[in-house]
Amino acid sequence: MRAVIPRRGPATTDPANTPSRHLQWRIFPAVAIVAIGLLFLANNLGYNLAFLNRGNWWAVIILMAAFTPLTHAYERYRTSGKVDAEVMYSLLSASGVVLVGVLFLFELDWGTWWLLFVILGGLFTLIPHRSRCGNRYGYDSKEDDAAIKH
Repeated sequence: MRAVIPRRGPATTDPANTPSRHLQWRIFPAVAIVAIGLLFLANNLGYNLAFLNRGNWWAVIILMAAFTPLTHAYERYRTSGKVDAEVMYSLLSASGVVLVGVLFLFELDWGTWWLLFVILGGLFTLIPHRSRCGNRYGYDSKEDDAAIKH
């Protein structure tokens, strides 16, 4: 019997598909989780961490969730060199996450600030995307498809 060794596909030169690129984006969540664990451990060992005594410190974790869409927007802008629909979508997504985190963190009244979510919703509708707009805005080429998808 012969052992069959699966072959790997052709090597890619696309830097977005390299293992170090994927590892780079896994490092931040891993470091954040370890840091949160160390803070809790320090608190349990008797170190007085004043911000952990505040009732809504956990809202910082919500704010950290905005890191992913912000980095996606930055990387997309750096790659394309322009603020396109995908960059705007990511920035507005991060804005929504930051808004929720800030409302909880500073104990702001949701009854006063809920209209900001309506404004965000209106801004989202201004971002053209292929499924809704077709080629109305001149997004016919493959390059433009990549700029519009989200």
